[in-house]
Amino acid sequence: MFKQAQDPGLGEKYFKRTKRIINKDGSFNIKKIGGGLSSINAYHYLINASWTKFLLLVFAGFITVNFIFALLYQLAGTENLTNAVSSDGLQSFLNTFFFSVQTFATVGYGGIHPIGIISNIISSLESMTGILSFALATGLLYGRFSKPSAKIIFSDKAIIAPFQDGKALMFRVANSRDNILMEMEANAMMTFLDKSNSRFTRKYFPLKLQINFIHFFPLPWTIVHPIDEDSPLYEKTAKDLADLEAEVLIMIKGFDDSFSQHVITRSSYKHDEIDWDVKFVRAYSTDETGETVVELEKLSETESVS
Repeated sequence: MFKQAQDPGLGEKYFKRTKRIINKDGSFNIKKIGGGLSSINAYHYLINASWTKFLLLVFAGFITVNFIFALLYQLAGTENLTNAVSSDGLQSFLNTFFFSVQTFATVGYGGIHPIGIISNIISSLESMTGILSFALATGLLYGRFSKPSAKIIFSDKAIIAPFQDGKALMFRVANSRDNILMEMEANAMMTFLDKSNSRFTRKYFPLKLQINFIHFFPLPWTIVHPIDEDSPLYEKTAKDLADLEAEVLIMIKGFDDSFSQHVITRSSYKHDEIDWDVKFVRAYSTDETGETVVELEKLSETESVS
């Protein structure tokens, strides 16, 4: 009889049916509410946001700050900025806005400059704001570039294929970058949803892997869980897995030689992301010079078992 694992920290008892536990990108399907301002961490958010979102936020912040200072210059009077006054109200505002940009970035072209104590105070405050803002932006950029991150890709689907004298659950992973990863460790578990007694209870079962540790990771790694009498998949069919709303939870850990730090990535396969009676196509070959060529586009490619 297969052994049940303890709750890995994802909860067991629920009152309703839930979505998948781990998304394909490794994030958890958990939404937190409450916590107040103490739960907000702007640095963590900006470090982990996508590059598109990060650059859009920086650009929006840059425009917003300069817009506010342009309004302050307008309130102080455009006559206190040389060459900024214009009969056209829009042009007058644009003059103060672009003067704000020059002051914020400490460019100082000299075409427009402040006169009077109020405008000079505003420009001094803006210069200090600009220096601090660029220092923060530099720190964030350094943090984003220096943060180790794994770009380990998973096959689109897991498979159940013939293995030795029986069958096995398999999926493939590969390092899509040219950096060196080593001392790779894989852990996997299966979760079933028990819907008896009018409750939804998740049960977790460890999946024993044929090889759960490899020293080097230059080639795609096919991770294999033999389905024997000790496996939670033993004598299960595709319909059984669908009824149990099965999900395979995976965690891969390795050492990044470039950063000299460990990196961790996660993913999962729902029951409808498991193909039966197929096998993976070889994802690497040797060219005419004898060099091994990894074809990442074939990572998820399968063929029928003959």
